[in-house]
Amino acid sequence: MQFNDEEQLRRRAYAIWERQGCPEGKDAEIWDLAVKEMNGQQAPQSRNAPSSKQLDQQDQTH
Repeated sequence: MQFNDEEQLRRRAYAIWERQGCPEGKDAEIWDLAVKEMNGQQAPQSRNAPSSKQLDQQDQTH
């Protein structure tokens, strides 16, 4: 991983999990997506999904 803030990664993964409707059994897939996003390898998102920047702003306000 290119970053060292594991807590930030956990928050990103949790935000993705919530954004996807809290699916069960997708832990590894969501974790991998969070790692990609954190490393700047933005995964494709739907039009209505918040951007990484928007999620960062949400994380800072909560």
